[in-house]
Amino acid sequence: MIEILIVDDNAKKIKDLRNLVEGIPEITTYDIASDVVTANAYLQKKHYDLLVLDINIPQRLGDTPLPQNGLDFLRSLNKSLRLTKPANIIGLTEFDENLVKFQVDFQKSLWLLIKYDLANNDWEVQIKEKINYLIQSKRDLLNSPQVAFQYDLAIITALRHTEFESVLNLDGHWELKKLANDTSDYYTGTFKSGDRIVKVIASFAPQMGMVASSVLTMKIISSFRPKYVAMCGISAGIKGGSNFGDILIADLSFDSGSGKVKKSTEGKDTFEPDYKVLALSTDLRDEFLSCQGNREYLDEIKRKWPSDKPQTDLGIHIGPLATGAHVVQNLDIVDDIQGHARKLIGLDMETYAVFYAANNCTKPRPKGVFSVKSVCDFADSTKNDTYQKYAAYTSANFLYHFALNKLNFE
Repeated sequence: MIEILIVDDNAKKIKDLRNLVEGIPEITTYDIASDVVTANAYLQKKHYDLLVLDINIPQRLGDTPLPQNGLDFLRSLNKSLRLTKPANIIGLTEFDENLVKFQVDFQKSLWLLIKYDLANNDWEVQIKEKINYLIQSKRDLLNSPQVAFQYDLAIITALRHTEFESVLNLDGHWELKKLANDTSDYYTGTFKSGDRIVKVIASFAPQMGMVASSVLTMKIISSFRPKYVAMCGISAGIKGGSNFGDILIADLSFDSGSGKVKKSTEGKDTFEPDYKVLALSTDLRDEFLSCQGNREYLDEIKRKWPSDKPQTDLGIHIGPLATGAHVVQNLDIVDDIQGHARKLIGLDMETYAVFYAANNCTKPRPKGVFSVKSVCDFADSTKNDTYQKYAAYTSANFLYHFALNKLNFE
């Protein structure tokens, strides 16, 4: 969170400063320069939240330390276009004469020059107070409801293969974006139609399931602040209620494994569900309902699929979607879930986690979260991969049309 540059050539002071900063976990990086030249090299590459500057330093390694070098370095920060200016500066000196002589130069820019003294730890307390202030200030900034949204839409899929590939096949002018200290791959893109432009950030989880999807959702919200978060990809439908490739919109999402396992009177393990339901916003639900009566998107999506496709028309189903911790290939399990969610439209392994993360993340929270999954099987013994690519395609392309034509980014 906080990055610090220490410019000092005194081994004892450097050791004390190391001990200080290494005891504060929010300090993610600290660099040490023993001369002006090295300090300049660091400042050409990186922005620091705090510079701790010893006045009495050498110009180059091996030169005699001089207080004028520290003062000239401080002045150059205000003028140089090559150096990235630190957000805050604290001067540190062990000599009383330097404290008196250069105090005015620091005060001109409202920086602080303090005395390093082996006899007491006042200097350490002062630096800690400044660092703690910077930490809290940055936390407040990151969590402020006034922080502007950076992207219109975040798209999340469970896996790269098939699902995320279908997203990257959309006309989005995608570019890979990497973040420091984050191994996830993010892709920035734009959806365009006439004057309408949707700014998109997209990524995929490293594995299927609620844990991976919730972590990714939290990361993408914290790092990119999207107005909307959407989950897309493939899922199981309900046999007789939908067809291969049909689009499932979760108006209610719940964890199908939430509940209690206990012994029945016959000694058998029984499961008593206790579903915690998260709902799609009314505004988004109304927009999806309007799509049900409009075949324009659906017919175009199916027509453009270049390979084998089902004979049935592409449809939209809006209703409860169950999220579980495992792949289901047993209609008895589906029937059991339906017994507690009569209008169930499908099952997946991620949607509830994405809903939960988007509803419980730091502010500003997304304006809305929704799931657009497409049917690739019916969670029965005939489950296979025949329609996975088609389902991933219909899901991604319906999301593309919905974002361009229905989402309100104002």
